[in-house]
Amino acid sequence: MGTQRVGTLPDTAPWRRVVALIADGAGVAAVAAAVTEAAVAGLEQARGDEGLVYAALLLARFARAARQDDFAAALRGLGMHVSDEPGVFDLAAAFTDAVDKHLWKTRGRTDLGEMAQLAAVESLTRLLGERSTRLHETTPAEVREAARELSTPRGFGALAHDFFARFTQRFLTYHLGRELSLHVGGNGCFVDPDEHNHFVERLATHCGEAAAIMRGFAGDWYSKAQSPVGKGLTFPSARGFVNRCLEKLQKELRTRGARDG
Repeated sequence: MGTQRVGTLPDTAPWRRVVALIADGAGVAAVAAAVTEAAVAGLEQARGDEGLVYAALLLARFARAARQDDFAAALRGLGMHVSDEPGVFDLAAAFTDAVDKHLWKTRGRTDLGEMAQLAAVESLTRLLGERSTRLHETTPAEVREAARELSTPRGFGALAHDFFARFTQRFLTYHLGRELSLHVGGNGCFVDPDEHNHFVERLATHCGEAAAIMRGFAGDWYSKAQSPVGKGLTFPSARGFVNRCLEKLQKELRTRGARDG
């Protein structure tokens, strides 16, 4: 995964500002906004990323499949090979495999796509688990009902919110790389590993709050795309949706960062 391959931050003015903010003990929002500015090229690249768009599209198609009479057959039609009565982890594994096969076929695998794939699988696992009675002992019927809750515009909005929050967190920590760990102990801004971990937790919360704007927007897109005048749940439609989501996230991160600063 890309997070493991990134060492220290690039020696450019925007990244030096990120390092200075961390060293000065700046707030999470200010650091997140500075990273967003410094990594703007990466966000621009994400706009056309095959893996990110396909992960978002497959989430939407998964949600729609949950409304079909034969849920398992509908999933198999999406390239998600599952049994007739899949569990939460069966669905997560099938989703991962479907994305892998698509990216192998299109030769579109990137670090950004891997981040999106992992974020999507984590979101499915968490939300399906939360909506089922017992995560490790759920029945296929409970899993199916949990999936149906995600098939409404409101349900898909919740799914998209969680997905983009996780993707944003992975994107920011990818670019921070090992930098945070260099500020633990000694004269660093983090007294000990616990304080460092607390900062990372607050960064996750910050990303979740910033991505909350996805709920209504994603629900509207999901609904309109399937309407008689909509463009359908197609790759081009999903690409436009993802691009608008990234624009909204950039703006929200900048706004929160400026307010925190």
